[in-house]
Amino acid sequence: MSLVEMRLAGPVLSRHLRMALAGVSLLAGMAPAVAQQPTAVQSRAAAISIPAGPLETALLSLGRQTDLRLVYRSEITTGKTTAGATGALSPADALARLLAGTGISYRISGNTVTLDAGAASATSAVGEDADTTLQPIVLRDGGSGAAADQPYETPGSTDYISREEIERFRGSSAGDIFKNTPGVISANSHNGGSVNVNIRGLQGQNRVRVAIDGTQQTTTTWRGYAGVDDKTYIDPDLIGGVSISKGPSGGAAGAGVNGGVVGIRTLNAKDIVEDGKQYGGRLRIGAQDNTTSDFSINSQVQQTDPAGFFDFRNGNGSVALATVQDNFDFVIAAARRYRGNYFAGEKGPTTYRFNNRDYLLSYTKPGEEVFNTSAESTSFLAKGTLYFDDAQSLELGYVRYESTFGEALPSLLFTQDETFRQAKLSSVVTDTFTARYRYNPDDLTDLKVNAWMSIVDQTNISTGLAFYLPPFITPTTRPPGDDPRYAMTHTWGGDISNTSKFDTDYGNVSVNYGASYLIEDIDSRPYLSRGYITDRGVLMNPSIGSREISSLFAAGEWEATDWLTFNAGLRYDHYRLEDDGITSTTGVRERDGGRLNPSISTTIEPIDGLQFYALYAEGMRPPTMRETMGNDGNVTPNPYLKAEVAKNWEIGVNLSRDGLITDSDSARLKLSYFNNNYTDYISRVPAVPVPGMPVFTFDNLEKARFSGVEVSAAYDMGMFFVEGSLTYYTDYAFCRTSSTCSDTTVDMDYAANHMPPEIMKRLTIGTRLFDDRLSAGIRVTQAGERLSPVTPSARQYTGMWVPYTTVDAFATYKITDNLTFDLQAENLTDRYYIDALDGWNPAPGRTIRAMLTAKF
Repeated sequence: MSLVEMRLAGPVLSRHLRMALAGVSLLAGMAPAVAQQPTAVQSRAAAISIPAGPLETALLSLGRQTDLRLVYRSEITTGKTTAGATGALSPADALARLLAGTGISYRISGNTVTLDAGAASATSAVGEDADTTLQPIVLRDGGSGAAADQPYETPGSTDYISREEIERFRGSSAGDIFKNTPGVISANSHNGGSVNVNIRGLQGQNRVRVAIDGTQQTTTTWRGYAGVDDKTYIDPDLIGGVSISKGPSGGAAGAGVNGGVVGIRTLNAKDIVEDGKQYGGRLRIGAQDNTTSDFSINSQVQQTDPAGFFDFRNGNGSVALATVQDNFDFVIAAARRYRGNYFAGEKGPTTYRFNNRDYLLSYTKPGEEVFNTSAESTSFLAKGTLYFDDAQSLELGYVRYESTFGEALPSLLFTQDETFRQAKLSSVVTDTFTARYRYNPDDLTDLKVNAWMSIVDQTNISTGLAFYLPPFITPTTRPPGDDPRYAMTHTWGGDISNTSKFDTDYGNVSVNYGASYLIEDIDSRPYLSRGYITDRGVLMNPSIGSREISSLFAAGEWEATDWLTFNAGLRYDHYRLEDDGITSTTGVRERDGGRLNPSISTTIEPIDGLQFYALYAEGMRPPTMRETMGNDGNVTPNPYLKAEVAKNWEIGVNLSRDGLITDSDSARLKLSYFNNNYTDYISRVPAVPVPGMPVFTFDNLEKARFSGVEVSAAYDMGMFFVEGSLTYYTDYAFCRTSSTCSDTTVDMDYAANHMPPEIMKRLTIGTRLFDDRLSAGIRVTQAGERLSPVTPSARQYTGMWVPYTTVDAFATYKITDNLTFDLQAENLTDRYYIDALDGWNPAPGRTIRAMLTAKF
């Protein structure tokens, strides 16, 4: 039986929590022995620095400094100390030194080490009862450490959102999971229910890729004067973890994007099955308050009386079943959730100041129902992995998401109070298929081959601005024109890559290289934009056609010394656009182009756990179909647009230390300064006046620039923990030409609604009590003013907010080892406010959520 791997949520856990989270069956430890032959991993010398002290702490440090995986029962190391290990040592030699004089023996198979208390202990264990035989063991995964720690060990701006974080602060929409991440905001989270990521001021038009299990599901939707949304749909209960890379990225996912990559991993079997077991399940039910139990389409009267907490209508539920066997694992999961329109908070300013005048933030008043914020969804997931042998595996997956949800064009939200109402609901269905093959027999071959397809079938409602006149007021009913905008997008993709590791006389070298390809086929239907249903309206022709992006990439890492590492990469991206629309105002049907994008970085690690790094990276974002060929946004297409190019540099510090003050605490810090420059930045600009033609078009600006500071920090001493983040933009500019730069966006550009707060701060303080059975805490969020001022002509079309401070609270109690109760309070102080980048919809007022999770 092959050993099961587990990545711990954090590098340092109390002994009791480790015992609870561990639990690989003793049967795994009884796997057939493999002959001990030194491998490259075992014999490769590295700089080891582990001081004398508790053996448990020393083994943790060894796991982080080497590529060994350590498997052992926790009682083996209890109370034992070590003389430490320091110097240029192979992992095997370092382990031998740490265990010298402890009476602990070990067996090595590949890079997996099994610790044993000795022959006497092994013999007695066989004769003990079943409860003793199945005592848990602890599995350590060395190398880069736990996924949550990787950002603090990576020379560049990366973040990771764990399942624990997602469950701790669930929020009202899927986009709320990003609220702890510096430099990242999910825009318009409360208007459409999708994930629409903004990274360091870049948003929309495929600048940021949100990849679900490596696929692209994102679709671009026109939002009226406010611009466009890049929409991705996922249920939080089906998420296993989220990795974020800011700026140009390597690998297949980074092809054709310059803002960053958000990688969402869905659940796998090992998220559900407890270690040491072959079968497992998770059942979760939840309820919340502060929502309506029902609402009426075209209603203009906002409710003020929320539904009861236990009305069995506003809530969520999910179930997941999984198995982990010797040669395969499999998980199946389903989720269902419903939330009516929520209610705004009661306390806070309702206006903002502009040119010495006060304007309403929203037509929704404090305590009122917020129209068009409902969401009802059903999700399904099936994923399985076949392990042909220790070196080969094949994972197949399928995810389906169905939803009907409220949304409104910003035009409906800001034009006039008399037209503000509950619109008809939009809908979306997504299907995602994945196949992922891996072959990893040795250090020279780590081959990955992936193929995938996603289908997005969506209908968004284009709501007219007309005033609704019900039949009892006028004999002839004149309902407003709610015209459906239908689009179906098929996206296929595939990639192949390999990683090779070498030992040289001049240091260790690792090289990753590969190729990727995707094609996005957009099929949309023309629709009418009209005030009343009886109007003739204006015919709108959305994009119809295809977009292809292919890429060749290579990246290498050279560990020149034990304290100096160099990284370099090169990728070539090529794109092709083909317009299949029924009309062409330009006569251009095809467009292609490409670019070679380099990257380079240097990392200095003067002492273990402290890194200083500097990097430079370039990336290309091709123009989209909407910007070049076909457009339903009152914009003249421009097929001659140049690709948008990022030229970013960054310097930073990483700190990852255990045992900083006590033997069992941990400290993490990531501090970075970034300077992101975008040449040929694509902007919506006023068009040359032509009678009967749209008044806007897209054009390349000379450049745009964003620079700032980001900080992530965490300290955990078991009973007490604190986490914080900071984003502060020090400078920015939009330059139409090299000599005409401005501190405002181009007049009427979509970017006016993409500008984040100048400063964003978050602090979480928590505690663990009753032998770690209870964890509780609060989160305080502060958002400053918009980064750029708004021009008078763009004020009406730009979502505004005033600086705000919100407080959220959480408590998780482990009733039994298999039953957990969660209680969460969003916006505890019931503040009335507009979330940054959330348009004209007030955020939810005080909302209480309760959730019960059973594992079996």
